[in-house]
Amino acid sequence: MAELKVEGIESLLTEVEQLGRRGARIENKALREAGDVIKSAIESEAPIRSGTLKKSITVSRVKTTGDQKRVEIGPDKDGWYGKFVEFGTVKMKANPFMARGYETSKSQAMAEIKKQLKQGLGL
Repeated sequence: MAELKVEGIESLLTEVEQLGRRGARIENKALREAGDVIKSAIESEAPIRSGTLKKSITVSRVKTTGDQKRVEIGPDKDGWYGKFVEFGTVKMKANPFMARGYETSKSQAMAEIKKQLKQGLGL
């Protein structure tokens, strides 16, 4: 009968656990960087009347729902009226500056995510 003895399993488990934490940090950084790319594009599309709406565009912290992570990009409380500009009102035509900004930058944001993941993993 053969006997199998495994040594160093504790250190291997520790390494795997650390890799998981490192991976989460890399993933979060990639999402924040991609959010910044989209934020810049939305800012460039934002209509400028007083400049408040443009200045109010922010990127949220990384949020997790179930097994999905995301960042939210849009006006903060100072730009509360951004939804009226984006979707319009009965008396005002819509100016979808956020949709335009997202559409023009989504491929660049995906490229940024890939770049950050490769860089973080040392590939």
